[in-house]
Amino acid sequence: MPLSCSLLVAALFILLHIGCSSPTAPTPTPMPTPVPPPVAEAPSLSCLSNMTTESVNANGITVAFETPSASNGQSPVTVACTPASGTTFPIGSTTVTCTATDGLNRTASCTFDVAVRKLPQLSRTRFLAFGDSITAGEVSFPVAGVNGGLASTKQVIVHASSYPTVLAKQLQARYPAQVDDIVVANYGLSGEKAALARTRFIEALNTVRPTAVLLMEGSIDIARGEDGAASGAASEIRNMAAEARLRGMRVFIATVPPGRPGGERTIAPFLLLDYAGRMRAIASSEGAVLVDIYQALLVDVTTYIGVDGLHPNERGYARIAETFFDAIRATLEVP
Repeated sequence: MPLSCSLLVAALFILLHIGCSSPTAPTPTPMPTPVPPPVAEAPSLSCLSNMTTESVNANGITVAFETPSASNGQSPVTVACTPASGTTFPIGSTTVTCTATDGLNRTASCTFDVAVRKLPQLSRTRFLAFGDSITAGEVSFPVAGVNGGLASTKQVIVHASSYPTVLAKQLQARYPAQVDDIVVANYGLSGEKAALARTRFIEALNTVRPTAVLLMEGSIDIARGEDGAASGAASEIRNMAAEARLRGMRVFIATVPPGRPGGERTIAPFLLLDYAGRMRAIASSEGAVLVDIYQALLVDVTTYIGVDGLHPNERGYARIAETFFDAIRATLEVP
C-alpha cells in the first residue's frame, strides 16, 4: 500500500477513535449539612414580694396581683399561679406558687405569701357617755388659801382629757375601718345629781340616738352620806339603764372613782363601796355590763385622783377610758 494511503488510514482511525469516546463527568459538590436552630435557655421566673392586706370579713378578701413575667424559655411560654389572682384569700397566710412552662415543656417556679389580717370591728359604734363632772372631764387644781385646814382647789373642765374624748381616740385606733362611724358623745354635767338627771338623759338619747350607753353618775348624790341619797341615785341609774335597754341600746354601768385621802371633796370609802355594790346589782338585773372604775383606780389613788380628792387627773381619766375600752372590746368586738 502506497505511503499516502497508510497515512490516510491512520488519520481516519484517530478521528474515529476520538469521536466515539465519552467525556468524563465532573464530580458533584456535596450539599452542606443543615445547622439546627438554636435552643433557647430554660425559662426562669421571679415572683413578687410578699403581700399583706386587711379585711373586716372573717371569710377573707379577694386579692388581685400581677402575674410575674418569665425570662428565657422556648416560645410559647405561659405562666400560671395557684391560687390565681382574683381568688378569695382566707384570713392568715397563703403561699402562692407561680409556674412558667415553655414550648419544650420545661418549667420554672417561684412562690410568695399573701397575708390577710382581719381588721377588728365593733357591732355598735355610736356611744353616749352620760354623767356628772367626772364624765365632763373636770380637773382640780390647788389654789392659794385654806378651807377648814385643807388646801383649796379649783375645778376646770379639760375636754381633751375627759374620758369620752380619750376613749373615742382609743376606739378609732383599734377599729380603723370604722373611724368615720365611731362617736362618743360627752354628756357630762358638772354638779348634777343622778336622782335629778332623768329628763336630761331622755333628751340626750333622743339627740344622740346612740347604740350603746355609758353611765357613770352618783358621786354628787352620795358625797355627804345623806340618808337615802345612794338609794335615790341608784334607783335613777336603774331607770336610765332600763330606758336605754328598751330602746335596744347596749348599756354599760360604771362604779364611781375612789377618793383620794386628805382632799377637801374626798368621799368616805364605805359610801363608795356601798354605791359600787348597788351599781353591780343594777348591772346584773338590767343585763348591763359592769365597768368597775372604782377598782381600776383604787390600786393607786394618788396617781389617778386629783388634789381635791374627788376628780381624776389626766392620768386618771386615761385609766377610766382604758377601763371602758376594755369592757367595750370584750362585749362589742365582732369575733
